[in-house]
Amino acid sequence: MEDHHRRYAEALQRGHEALWGKRWSAAIAAYREALAALPDQPEALTGLGLACMEAGRYGEALEAFQRLADLQPEDPIPVLRMAEILQRMGRSAEAAAHYHRAGQLFAAREDWRRAAQAWGQAWRLDPGRMESLEALAQAYRRLDQREAAVRVDLARARAWAQRGDLQRALQAVSEALALDPDHPQALQARDWLRAQLARRTGTGPLPARSLPEGGHGLEAERARAEALWGLPLEEAAREAEASLDPIARALAMALQELADLIFAEDRGGLSEETWFQASVLLGRAVDAHARGQFREALALYQQVSELGLQRPSLSFAMGALLVERQRCEEAAAHLARAAEAPAFHLAGLLLRARCERQQGRLGPAAGWILEALEAIDRTLVPKAAAALRERYRFLRAWIERHPDRQAALVEEALATLGSATWEDRLAWMRRALDQWAEGIPFRFALADVLMAPKGEWALLELGQAYHWAREGLFYSALEEAMRVVAAAPLAPVAHLALGQILAWGSRGAAAAAKFRALGDYFRYWGDDALALALFDRAAQLTPFDLLTLRQALQLAQAQGDAPRILHYFGALADAHLQMADLEGADQACREGLRWASRHGVPAPMLRPLWGRLADLALQRLDWAQAAAFLESLRRVDPDDAETRWSLVEVYLRLGRGAEASRELEGLIEEGRSTGRWAEWRARLEELRRLFPEEPALRQALARLPPAG
Repeated sequence: MEDHHRRYAEALQRGHEALWGKRWSAAIAAYREALAALPDQPEALTGLGLACMEAGRYGEALEAFQRLADLQPEDPIPVLRMAEILQRMGRSAEAAAHYHRAGQLFAAREDWRRAAQAWGQAWRLDPGRMESLEALAQAYRRLDQREAAVRVDLARARAWAQRGDLQRALQAVSEALALDPDHPQALQARDWLRAQLARRTGTGPLPARSLPEGGHGLEAERARAEALWGLPLEEAAREAEASLDPIARALAMALQELADLIFAEDRGGLSEETWFQASVLLGRAVDAHARGQFREALALYQQVSELGLQRPSLSFAMGALLVERQRCEEAAAHLARAAEAPAFHLAGLLLRARCERQQGRLGPAAGWILEALEAIDRTLVPKAAAALRERYRFLRAWIERHPDRQAALVEEALATLGSATWEDRLAWMRRALDQWAEGIPFRFALADVLMAPKGEWALLELGQAYHWAREGLFYSALEEAMRVVAAAPLAPVAHLALGQILAWGSRGAAAAAKFRALGDYFRYWGDDALALALFDRAAQLTPFDLLTLRQALQLAQAQGDAPRILHYFGALADAHLQMADLEGADQACREGLRWASRHGVPAPMLRPLWGRLADLALQRLDWAQAAAFLESLRRVDPDDAETRWSLVEVYLRLGRGAEASRELEGLIEEGRSTGRWAEWRARLEELRRLFPEEPALRQALARLPPAG
C-alpha cells in the first residue's frame, strides 16, 4: 500500500509540473499513471481533466470531470468544468444545462456571486432558459445588487413578452419596480405592457386587438418594446461575467458602501436635516453612477461633499469619475483621501496612472504603476518587503531617466492588471521569479518582468526549462533556455535562468561567465545593486577568480557597502593565498585596511583582515608584524583565547618575556574560571618544548592543578 501511495505522489508531482509547463501529453500520461496507482483520487482527476481540456481532448476531459462529479456530487467545480468543455465543443444547450446546475451548487454553498456568474452564462448560451434567468434575478437580490437585479427583471419581462405571456412579463416588471420605484425603463415597460393587455382584453382606453402570435406584426411589437424599454439582455449577461479587476472591484465596493450609507444610523456628525439632504442626494448619485450618467453623478457627489459628508468610498467614487473626465489634478486629491482606506489604495494608484497616460504624461503614469506593483509585490512576499522597497526605489529613479521604457511598463501593467486573471498571473510571476533567483541575494520585482520586452512570455516559456533542470535533464533545460534567450534577448530573466541552469548542472565557470555578463548589463544601465548581486553569484561559483572578485569589490565600493567591501578584500586575499601568492594576499588585506581607515569603519569589522595579516606574518616568520596584528585583534576581542595564546608565543619569540608572563597570568585566571585546565596544560607543554629555558612557562605550569 505504501508503494501505491509513493507511486501516486511521484506521478502526481510530475503531472503538476508538466501541466505548469504546458506539456499537455506528458501531464495526461502522468495523471493516468497516478490514477492507476490510486484510482478515483480527486486531485489527479482534476489535473487529468484540465490537461485533456487544454490539449483539446474534450471527450476524455468530460469523462474525467464526470468521474470527479460522481465522487463529489456537492462540488460545483467539476460541473462548471464540464460546462466550459461543452461550450468549447459547440454544444450550447448542454453547456447551458451544466452551467445552470453549477449555479445551483454554488447557491447551495451560499456563494451567490459565482452562482450569478454561472446562471448568467447559462442564460447567454441559451436565452430561452427561463429558469436560469429567474435564478439570476434572485441571486442579484441575495447579493443586494439592486441595479443588476432590476436589469435582469426587465430581461425576464422581455422574454415573457416575446413568448406572449404578458401577465408574467408585467409581474417581472412589478418586481423590478419594488426594488426601484422610479426606474425609468421599468416604468416605460409597465406602461407598455398595460397598454398591450388593454388592447388584448378590450378593457382599457385603447382599441381592443389581439397581440399577433407570429410573423411581421409580432416582430414590430418586439422592436417597439425594445426601443421603449431599452432592455439590456447582452449588457446584463456581461455584468454576470464581469471580471473583478482592481478598479472595478474597488468601484463596486465604493458604490455598495455608499448605497448602504443611505440607511445607516451614524450621521457622521451631521444634523438630522443635513443628513436627510445628503442621503437623498447620495441615493440619486449612486443611481446615476451605476447607470453611466457620470456628469450627473459627479455633480451630485460634489453636493454631498459640500454638505460635509466625508467617506473614503465617496472620495474614491468622485476620483474615479474625475479620471473619466481626465481632470487628473482634482482626481488626485480625492484618490489620495480615499487611500486612507486600504481597500481603495491599489485601485487609486491605477486610476492615477490611467489618467496620466490619457494626458500623455508617461513619466508620472509609470511612477504610479511602480507604486501599485510594489504594493502587490510586498503583499505577495511580505518577508522581502525591505529588499523590494530598495528595488522599487531604484526603479522609480531609473525609469525617469529612460523614457523609452515608460510606455512599455505603463501599457503592459495596465493590461495585466485589467485582465480577469490579474491576481493569478501576478502571483504566478512572483513565484516563478523567486524560483529562478535561488542563491542570488536579490529579488527581481514584478516591474522587472512587465517592463522587459516579452518578459511575461519568457517567464512562462522557461517553466519547461525549470522542470527539466530540476529533473536533472540539464542538456534539455539548456536547449530550452537558449531558445527563450534567442526569442527574448532583452528579457533579463531569460539570461538569469540560463545562468542558473548552468550552475545547477555543475558548469560553474560557464555559469559565472553568464552572471558576470548579466551583471555588466545591469551595471551599464546604472543598476549597481542588482549587478553586485549577480557578481556575488558569480563569485560563489568561482571563489578564486580574481577578475570577478575585483569587479564585485568595485561595485560594493560604489555603493559604500562596508561589510561587502571588507568581505571582498578578504576574498581577494584568500584567492592570492590559493595561488601561493603571499605578497598579493598581504596587499589585498592592507588595501582593505586603508579603505576602512578612510571611511571610519569600526574596528570590530576589521577582525577578518587583521587575522589574515597575522597569519601571513607568522608564515613569513615576521614576529613583530604578527605581534602588532594580534594585539589589534586582542583589543577588539579581549576574550579570544586563540589570539592570546598566539600572542604568548610571538612575545616569547621576540624575547618579550614580561609581556608573555602577563598574558599567561590572564589565561591562568580564565582557566580557573572556566575549568579548561587540561587544554591549558597541553598548550603550556607545547610552548615549553619550544622554549625549554623560559621561566614564565615553568611558573605557569606550577600554578596549574596536577594532571588527572
